[in-house]
Amino acid sequence: MCDFLESSVIRTAIANGVPVSMPRLPGALGFNIPLWVGLGTVGLWAALDAFANRAGLPKTQCGSCKSWNCIRARFAQHVQGNEGQVLGELEDLRHLYAHNYAGEADDAYFDHKQRHVLERDVSATLTCGAVFDGRGVHLDLPHLRAYGRTVKSVLMRFQ
Repeated sequence: MCDFLESSVIRTAIANGVPVSMPRLPGALGFNIPLWVGLGTVGLWAALDAFANRAGLPKTQCGSCKSWNCIRARFAQHVQGNEGQVLGELEDLRHLYAHNYAGEADDAYFDHKQRHVLERDVSATLTCGAVFDGRGVHLDLPHLRAYGRTVKSVLMRFQ
């Protein structure tokens, strides 16, 4: 996913398939990069969740979000540096993208449960460099790559 748009096939499609009057960018072919990157963060969360289940990591109730499925809580004993913060962001982003919000939070998103990082009407710069403006976040490929590196780093400790 992180390198999908760098593929020679996609680059050729953009070069040859975008009408002359439009910028030669993936969006001209209908790729909604912020949405796909957001869904990519959901995929990273899902990979961590599946690994935690297979590795038998205990489910403990998260002190922040109160969930028993929180990846930040499940991997708490296996993170270093700011990785716990990153996993908290992925937990929040998963809900922001996987539950019909497509990156834009409404009141129900905040009323449903406590979040780790994202707060209603409070701007925050995420560890990946993206900015949550209090209602939404605009993710790009470098943000997904940053999250992907952290997930890989955490999982590599289990080798």
